Amino acid sequence: MTNTTLPGRRSVLRALALSLMLLMALMNPATASAASSSFGSSDFVAGSMGSDDLDSMSAPDWMGDLPDSANPTELSLPGTHDTMAYSASLIGATQDFDLATQLNAGIRVLDIRTRHYQDEFPIHHGIEYLQADFADVVSTVSEFLRENPSETVFMRMQKEYKDAENTRSYEDTLNWYIHDNPDTRDLLSEYLWTPPADYDGAIPDLGEIRGQVVILQNFSADGVYGPRWGRNMDIQDDYLLPSLDDIDTKWEKVRDQFEKAEQGSMQTMFVNGLNATSGEDLGAIIDGVLPMTVAKGTRNVTGIVPRTEDYLRDSGTGRTGIVFADFPSAALVEEVIARNFN
Repeated sequence: MTNTTLPGRRSVLRALALSLMLLMALMNPATASAASSSFGSSDFVAGSMGSDDLDSMSAPDWMGDLPDSANPTELSLPGTHDTMAYSASLIGATQDFDLATQLNAGIRVLDIRTRHYQDEFPIHHGIEYLQADFADVVSTVSEFLRENPSETVFMRMQKEYKDAENTRSYEDTLNWYIHDNPDTRDLLSEYLWTPPADYDGAIPDLGEIRGQVVILQNFSADGVYGPRWGRNMDIQDDYLLPSLDDIDTKWEKVRDQFEKAEQGSMQTMFVNGLNATSGEDLGAIIDGVLPMTVAKGTRNVTGIVPRTEDYLRDSGTGRTGIVFADFPSAALVEEVIARNFN
């Protein structure tokens, strides 16, 4: 595939410059101090910045123990934010492990971001091309469902970055993957849930969608490809963090959303985004606000993932809804899954 970042060359150079500055801060305590950073080289070495243990978790068929009558709005579902950003740059990385590992560990809600470029769907995180195409996602999910027909995979699908060099609409390209692309058409014919003609927009019960991937449609189209993202949903997705000092505020929003999900209507799909980042705020980046530091924490800051582990472990029971996480741990996924059986 052609280099999909060429149209954004200036932004690429800027991102590289930001990465270089951050790496300098990480490796040089004096530089970090001069920048008033709360994230120094000792955090990178001695903090919780290594790979998580998600690959130690094996829960490939946990949904098989749920009744066919269960509706996903009633469930606790572990998910990954920016699912494919496991090979991204320091600034852009949101996951430690590839898609197959995530699925085997029990992740059942994916966040798939497709750039529309040259009439195809390369996978992006912002400007950054993640060395994968939509066909790679389809192949991996289909193989997983073939081996685990009791499961359902939900895929929030949305457009990412800038459209460029296309001869057709985003919807036309999606239909090409579904009906014409030889690498995906047969797989999607077998494993993609297709809404019926009389579809009312609701998420079907598990018995109707086992062994299939269900698109959560977060893009504009004339056709209906699955439940609309945001419809009958209560979403916490406050993802911009000015500094690591503000992580307590982010945690309060995460905790409040867990409490809402526990008490709210079972017809509402609750969504809780544990992720946060600096955006393009250079000061926040130098301060160490990255997806990995927010999720995992540093020597001086407890991350959102360990806080969530403790909260779920201590609070015991109650629906969580969809839990979107950067760098989820095995304990986090295990605690979310367990809420379906308490």
